[in-house]
Amino acid sequence: MKTYAEIYPSKNLNNINDAIDALESFDGFNIPDNPLGYPTMPPEVIGYIIRQKFPGKDIIINQRLKDINELKVRSIITASKAINASIIFTQGDTPKFGKEFNEVSSSYAMKLAIHRGVESGLILSFKKPLNEILQRMQLKSNIFLVINMDNPSILENLGTSRLIPYIIVKTKKNANILNKINQTSVDLEDLAIYMDTLNKYSLKGVLFSVPGDNETMENIRDYF
Repeated sequence: MKTYAEIYPSKNLNNINDAIDALESFDGFNIPDNPLGYPTMPPEVIGYIIRQKFPGKDIIINQRLKDINELKVRSIITASKAINASIIFTQGDTPKFGKEFNEVSSSYAMKLAIHRGVESGLILSFKKPLNEILQRMQLKSNIFLVINMDNPSILENLGTSRLIPYIIVKTKKNANILNKINQTSVDLEDLAIYMDTLNKYSLKGVLFSVPGDNETMENIRDYF
């Protein structure tokens, strides 16, 4: 099972380079596009930097669609193919600047990418009822990024080879930040048990995010 590290797309190139170097022990990287709707460094640029540093690492771009048109989607797919990156498509948060287009659906963007030979996938929320989860998994996605997985036992009912659970880790340093975010997180002291449970399944990988606590993010493997 591969381990992926989330790279925050800072506006500062030096910070991005430092973060990539510090997370070299991971099998790959995940780069969100304009998280929370704020402008940041384009993920394709960060992906290119990673590819130059680490030719063999996996790169996954989390591409928001809410405020871009089909031409931009096709351009992003072209860039991702050039740097050998995968793409997870999501509608994303409301943009803090500019207007929403809502022109391209996640499933349509995924089909465009797969047609171009780019590994591509969708978000899979485990807050949804099981029948909706199973229905979404019928889509011909290469990857599903799993969010809001309160109880890993739900994996017993699913084919797991395409799944990458998104694990937000809560620490003493970032607890105040995560309490304001409406997403499932795992307490650092519970991470070892949580990972033992996940290791029972044939997952594509796991993605770690530790907002506001870079030191724990860099040393996350020491905790399981």
